[in-house]
Amino acid sequence: MTFFQSQLRQLSVATVGALAVMSATPAMAEVINFESATPNIYGGTEVITESGYNLTVIDSPAAGPSGTGFAGAIGNGSDPFLCTVAACPTGNASQFYLGVNDGSLKLERSDNRLFQLTGLDYAFLAPVGGLASYTYGQLTLVGVLSSGANVSYAYNFPVLNSLGYSPFESLSLTAFGGNYFSSVTIGSCLFDGNGGCSNPLAGAENQSQFAIDNLQVAPVPEPETYALMGLGLGLVGWMSRRRARAARAAAGTAAAPTIAA
Repeated sequence: MTFFQSQLRQLSVATVGALAVMSATPAMAEVINFESATPNIYGGTEVITESGYNLTVIDSPAAGPSGTGFAGAIGNGSDPFLCTVAACPTGNASQFYLGVNDGSLKLERSDNRLFQLTGLDYAFLAPVGGLASYTYGQLTLVGVLSSGANVSYAYNFPVLNSLGYSPFESLSLTAFGGNYFSSVTIGSCLFDGNGGCSNPLAGAENQSQFAIDNLQVAPVPEPETYALMGLGLGLVGWMSRRRARAARAAAGTAAAPTIAA
């Protein structure tokens, strides 16, 4: 093996390594599933820490300075005593977060990096059991961009089943998830019968409630990740040009005429 071939081989190994880093970038995505959290109830300003994220419980906008004292909870779907008053969602036997009494939940990175929220499982937490099969409101998402601007989306809750319970469903946040946010606030609202959706809804205070699980999140890649990606692309381009020149040279040699002596 010549010196040039040896160097080229080493370069090929480096290229493969850089490409491996590039392909591994999406693996930074994580899932917040609340499995490490202790089942408990939470008041406004209390913080749950999961997978490098801080989730701050926010009281109802109508709670006032004293708050409600109860705006969220970690529940377990396999616990038969979880919901003795409200109608807990179905289809989830693991732990999940419950937003109650018109409360919401603010999601931020513990290291303050920007992040994406690309999907989650969600359901409506009906205030009482036996409600008619209907969609009673929406899950609301408000993301804050690095510029300070807000991006807001709302998604109808799953229709209650025949027993008046909301099934958990998976929600792919295609448009919303294309942004990088400094924070995302997850809440809910109730339809007011006039084409609007409000929280709180007059006459139905403390009934805008939701359940979420399996939040799919991914932080913005670190600068060094982009540098390695650029290096990988540069090496691939360099090798492609070398091979093209070698191929042209070989073709030229093969086509050269032979002159008899």
